[in-house]
Amino acid sequence: MKIERVLHILAILILVECALAKMPFSNEVFGKVEGTLDYCAQIDAASAPKYQQKKKDLIKGVPENEVTEARKSEEHKAGYEWISDELPKMPQDEVSAACTASLQAKD
Repeated sequence: MKIERVLHILAILILVECALAKMPFSNEVFGKVEGTLDYCAQIDAASAPKYQQKKKDLIKGVPENEVTEARKSEEHKAGYEWISDELPKMPQDEVSAACTASLQAKD
């Protein structure tokens, strides 16, 4: 269940980073999370609006200029690219199940 481990690690990193900065996580983690949600939206097009809402919820309360700068950073780009390369290599039924579970998880 490699995908579950990846998603759990991302969740833990997000929680740890939340306490440390105005932006609730590092730019790299932000890129990985956005990449994961975008990938989930691709493979589950019917739920794409829900994944987009999750992305908005991640940055709720963060100034728009800070979000824009984070997305422009090399760390964000590297994190996004890494997860975008890794998720297609994983068993799609596991990825799909993890995506579905992320929508059912309470924030």
